[in-house]
Amino acid sequence: MEEYNIEKASVGDFIGIRGTVKIENGEHIVIDRNHWVGQGLELIGAYLIINGQGNYAATGPISNWNIYIGSDTSTVTTVSMTSLATPIGTPPGTAPNSKSFSGIYYATSSTPIVLSYVATWNAGTVSGTLGETGLYLYDFYYSYGTKPLTNESYASNPALVSRLSAADSSFTAFTINTAAALTVTWTVSLVYA
Repeated sequence: MEEYNIEKASVGDFIGIRGTVKIENGEHIVIDRNHWVGQGLELIGAYLIINGQGNYAATGPISNWNIYIGSDTSTVTTVSMTSLATPIGTPPGTAPNSKSFSGIYYATSSTPIVLSYVATWNAGTVSGTLGETGLYLYDFYYSYGTKPLTNESYASNPALVSRLSAADSSFTAFTINTAAALTVTWTVSLVYA
């Protein structure tokens, strides 16, 4: 039998996914990495498939999203979870008073996809302990390949993509300063080569 020596490893295409979260509430500022959940990874996969089909930017996660916050500090994130354990407000939580999106969502080999979601709750809107925060995107992958993308699924079944939680030791829970606005900036970047 002939023997072969491997002289050099072959490196194929790769995708790097990074998510960071910045929380601002008065003088309290937190910057940390998020924890991905199962639906988030599925949505990213569908994103890469659907990206470039024309109507995605208008009807997909770029325009249909929300950030919700919760008070849970004990339930560690699992891949299968689909919602915050203890949302602040009526489930899935109190939606922000204002939100904005910016990003580059048509990547090239030298330009990464960068999506930045910013949500703000006005002073006095939410109170209590902030122990977790989650980024929800339009749950569109059920519709992929069968019908046009619509808001119908998102309204009834928003998908938790990633979560920052005190339970993961990602950050320390803190009492919301109701005299100041609460702003969460969630940045997701996909780099491939």
